[in-house]
Amino acid sequence: MHSVKRERASAKAREEKRRREAGKIVEYKALVDKVLGSRKNQDYTPGTLDLTTTLLKQNPEYYTVWNYRREILTSIFKSQTADAIQSHIDNELQFLFARLVEFPKCYWIWNHRQWCLQTAPSPSWKFELGLVTKMLDRDARNFHGWRYRRYVVQRMEMATGKSMVRPEFDYTTVKINSNFSNFSAWHNRTKLIPRLLNEEPEIDARELLDKEIYLITQAIYTDPDDQSVWLYHRWLMTSDDIVKLSRDERIGLLEKEIKSIHDLLEIEPDSKWCLQSLAFYKGLLATLAGQKVDSSVAGYLDKLQDIDPMRKKRYEDWKELL
Repeated sequence: MHSVKRERASAKAREEKRRREAGKIVEYKALVDKVLGSRKNQDYTPGTLDLTTTLLKQNPEYYTVWNYRREILTSIFKSQTADAIQSHIDNELQFLFARLVEFPKCYWIWNHRQWCLQTAPSPSWKFELGLVTKMLDRDARNFHGWRYRRYVVQRMEMATGKSMVRPEFDYTTVKINSNFSNFSAWHNRTKLIPRLLNEEPEIDARELLDKEIYLITQAIYTDPDDQSVWLYHRWLMTSDDIVKLSRDERIGLLEKEIKSIHDLLEIEPDSKWCLQSLAFYKGLLATLAGQKVDSSVAGYLDKLQDIDPMRKKRYEDWKELL
């Protein structure tokens, strides 16, 4: 009897939930129709701006409504003073912050915030840097936040005429040391290092390369399955952005790293990234040395077909090129 009562209550609750959701859908569709109709009629009044606020709180992914919101704001700003525009944008930034906290990986919120700062008569880039720092403290791998940070830093450099390369490079170091699995931080590093070397000529480029290899080796041994560390490692092995190595120096570096990766493979025999990297680096080594590719590469590719079947055809094609 008790089970029957629970089933009846559950069915009733489900029906009530379905009705509430159906009602919300009807209300949402009516709001969408009203907003889109207002745009068609070129209604750029504050009341319509409020409608877009209501709609975007429900669905921040509706990029058409963000576009309409900018059209409304642009129209309103035409008749306002700089102070009034700044006050309006400050309110807009507060609205956006609340959305970012709830939806930190929504493209359109970040894009709209960038538009607001570009439109503001007196943008506070220092405040924006603090905000994006807090956002990255919440989620250090949010690539939207990293992209926005690069934008803010660029604008701060333009405004002050001072480089922020060193503090930003140090910032990536902190984030990487707290969590090696941070593709965006590694990527940012590839953009900062060339500038760092250009602006600080006293840095020994070869010593910096050694330090970067040491750092990435720690990351690789910590998590050999993390794609981001292997991609950065490959950048170090193939790029001349840090130091232009001679052919013999490149060969020596490859031989050293191949040995290090092979040692890791003995510990992690099924590591896809170890096998891929060994196959790639041994192929590159053969090209530089003018020799045939080591016979072990075919074995690596055969094993990759077994442990990574989704890319089997890729490994088959790779093997045919040996």
